[in-house]
Amino acid sequence: MAVVVVAGGLGDLGRIITDALYERGKYEVYVMSRKGPGNSQIRISPLTGNEYNPIIETNYSENILIEQFAEKRVTVVICAFIMDSESTCAAQVQLIRAAERSESVRRFIPSEFNVEYDVGDEVLPYSEKKFHITARIELSYTKTLEYAYVYPGMFMDYFGMPHVATQLRPLYFFIDPTNGRAVLPGDGEAKMSMTFTTDAARYVALALDLAKWPRILSTVTSTVTLNELVRLAEKNLGCALTVRYQPIESLLRHEPLADLPGNIEIAAAYPGRFPGGLGQVRALVADLEAGVALGAYDLTGLGDKVQDCLDLVRASKGLEGVPPPRRIERFMKEAWGRRWS
Repeated sequence: MAVVVVAGGLGDLGRIITDALYERGKYEVYVMSRKGPGNSQIRISPLTGNEYNPIIETNYSENILIEQFAEKRVTVVICAFIMDSESTCAAQVQLIRAAERSESVRRFIPSEFNVEYDVGDEVLPYSEKKFHITARIELSYTKTLEYAYVYPGMFMDYFGMPHVATQLRPLYFFIDPTNGRAVLPGDGEAKMSMTFTTDAARYVALALDLAKWPRILSTVTSTVTLNELVRLAEKNLGCALTVRYQPIESLLRHEPLADLPGNIEIAAAYPGRFPGGLGQVRALVADLEAGVALGAYDLTGLGDKVQDCLDLVRASKGLEGVPPPRRIERFMKEAWGRRWS
């Protein structure tokens, strides 16, 4: 059995991964954070039967991390930072270096949880991928760590907001069913691979049972074109969306032909999150949507480069008692079909 640390485990995806590890019930799980323990819930270790506080307060300096890993006898480190700044990039590098020097840590999952970042801007025009590349370079220097990248593709949650229970903060991509709108790049035939966050986290937890990790693990449960996504929304809404198509070049210039109404509302409602207002929201959405249009989110095209986590876990007979993952058809029905049923 493993002692697992989730760095950034109080954040959006980090909290979901932490909950999946708790649900698994096989690991002593710690959450690493710059924040103090506060009123965190005391847990019972499945390894010792003793109570423990799962919060580890840290400053993410290498030597301190080594001491904290040793104190808890940590064997697995999962990083779940939102990789959007030099400071989070530096903290992940310190985690990697500390894990490599640690006498107990054997496995590391970096904060990827998206798609293949090691590609040019002609495929993925996303400037913050440089932070992920930095971590990959650092991991390539390690000699004792086993590590894997986890690719869920797009998180399905975004297409059910606000009617889906999720830890992700609201944002709209391609469709806004509440307001009956869709804006698609090109001809709408770009493919997009997806996973619901709860399922992605559950399969990360299951992957800890695998005797050996491939370099890339996919948790993808559905791949559809953007036009198919619109049709699923319309089928469950019982009415047509107003659909506009725009050139990919408009997204690359951060000058979309139209903004989804939900994103206009989000930009106004969350000035702390988006101090740049609608322009900041527009740039973030445009970069991701351009990546989809250019093929970065079609993980079916990676072939043998990526291995399906579900298949590996199934082969090791690790899926017993695990709920089936949400496919996009079921997800859209749950999110939108019951709105008017």
